[in-house]
Amino acid sequence: MTITEADRIDMLAELRRCHGDRVGDIIVQHLPPTGWGDVARISDINRLEMDINRLEHHIDTEIGRLENRVDRLTTVVTWIGGIFVTCFLSLFALIATKL
Repeated sequence: MTITEADRIDMLAELRRCHGDRVGDIIVQHLPPTGWGDVARISDINRLEMDINRLEHHIDTEIGRLENRVDRLTTVVTWIGGIFVTCFLSLFALIATKL
């Protein structure tokens, strides 16, 4: 059941009639503006906090794996670059000695 603003105004009027203006206003001020279904409980927040912590740990683990892969690729590229330079210099020396 959805509570409309008109329903809230009717409820406030009835609370004021039964309990007085001050008490009626206090009671309505303590109600959530959109209904109790939109209010988070502490257990909801705790569950979300646990989910966020689990996801944070998962992301940290994946970042660590990616860093390791980048380090390995850097090593491979460095070796390939060294091999390329060695081959180029060897070829250059070979050609230079033939001339």
